[in-house]
Amino acid sequence: MRPGLGDLAARRFDVIVIGGGINGARIALEAQRAGYATLLVERNDFGAGTTSRATRLIHGGLRYLEHGEFALVYESLHEREVLVRDTPHLVRPLRLLVPVYEGDARPPWKVRAGLALYDALSLRKTLPRHRAMPPRALAAYEPGLSREGLRAAFTFYDAQVEFPERLVIESVREFTAAGGIALNHVEAVRFVSPGGALRAVALRDACSAREVEAPCAVAINAAGPWVDEVLRGSDGERHDPLIGGTKGSHIVVDWPDGPRNAVFAMAKQDGRPFFVLPWYRYTLIGTTDLRYEGDPSAASATPDEVRYLIEETNRLFPAAPITREHILYTYCGVRPLPFAPGEGEASITRSHFVVDHATRGGPHGLLSVVGGKLTTYRSLARAALREIVRRAQPSLAPAPPAAARAAATPGDGPLAVYGPRRNEVRALLDAEPALDTPICEHNPDLLAQVAYAVDAEGALTLADVLLRRLPCGWSRCHALDGAERAAAVMAKRLGWSGEQAAAAVDAYRRELRETLVPAPEVFGA
Repeated sequence: MRPGLGDLAARRFDVIVIGGGINGARIALEAQRAGYATLLVERNDFGAGTTSRATRLIHGGLRYLEHGEFALVYESLHEREVLVRDTPHLVRPLRLLVPVYEGDARPPWKVRAGLALYDALSLRKTLPRHRAMPPRALAAYEPGLSREGLRAAFTFYDAQVEFPERLVIESVREFTAAGGIALNHVEAVRFVSPGGALRAVALRDACSAREVEAPCAVAINAAGPWVDEVLRGSDGERHDPLIGGTKGSHIVVDWPDGPRNAVFAMAKQDGRPFFVLPWYRYTLIGTTDLRYEGDPSAASATPDEVRYLIEETNRLFPAAPITREHILYTYCGVRPLPFAPGEGEASITRSHFVVDHATRGGPHGLLSVVGGKLTTYRSLARAALREIVRRAQPSLAPAPPAAARAAATPGDGPLAVYGPRRNEVRALLDAEPALDTPICEHNPDLLAQVAYAVDAEGALTLADVLLRRLPCGWSRCHALDGAERAAAVMAKRLGWSGEQAAAAVDAYRRELRETLVPAPEVFGA
């Protein structure tokens, strides 16, 4: 998967995609399939940014209807249907309960009208339509839900992707299988554009600090909330901000007495929708929506945000309230929304668009993606490809359509996340039986999956494996008691010394503290 950085200077790419989140990975795949020799670079790891900090839903955007974004909702619902059909091992239908209380900004009739319109916009869908839930049925369905002031309750369907990082890796795998080159831990540091035309992108390998200029015809900046940071390396352009991100914080709680089902409710404090979701082995609660102007890498949940999520959740489920002690950790991401000073956070569009920097005084051949959300990554990539086609000719023959693969079958245990590729991991288990051992005693994930992440999925660090190839890093123990075993497997494949393996474990611990922040650290206890 990973050539030497020095090999890139001797090659000529049609397209370089900067940013290996869900959008960048899919743009690279679409370009490569269309015959464009494409390089994908990511300064951290594939899926390490906003993709992994989302609420982990594949949804149409019910609340976008209030802002008149009907086209976006229609597009999202279509994409939801495709993802449920084509990636059933990762994206699964999710039934959500919508309670409506006295004093809510949206009365029952308005909620029901919105749900009916939501159904109407999802033509030819396979998921059930919304339903009103009578009080008796509600008591059996969600007995812990507060009945005080409850005026109505409805159910509707969207979908959940427990581990969106796996969607990213699948796009990267398909991209490299089509002939593309994908490099994680490689940063785009500047653009080379003499005479106002893009000629190359200067890249730096974080592992070796080596720099090289990779020639290209088109560069697409798909760095999400880091778009403006990447553009500091362009020349001759006015640097008006493109991104005006908002941050969304979440809490993950171990709450055995909590709700049985997913809930979509309106917060009393500000009328903002939020979710209480069964997720992995826990409950995921979020999200907030606050203006954020700092470094997206440093975004974290504040005490006020955590209190807000706790209070609003306990209003719904007062009989079994959560406390700080229930919180396993918090995480926070920054949405790459367009710069829109003066607009309320909720009213900023969630649509995506592509900026041509030649219209802003920048070099010809440089494009940036603004906006985008997890659900619409495929349609965003198609839109980006249309912009590429207008500016460059492909140097390769288009790739044939990808062959259909068998869907995953139930009961695959930790291998279920690989879907049609699960037999590749089984083959590794057959070849190296010693790897048929759990990474740690609290999780089912195997050492063979660590080896597979290195061999086939481009993992270079322990965090790449445990946080973005496997789910166990998101568990209560974060697989810390198996970190040394996992590092030993990586060391054998990557040629690490004992000191390097120990340093890899230390680096994993640091990244955990920065990414999945426990409540005591949020509150300074």
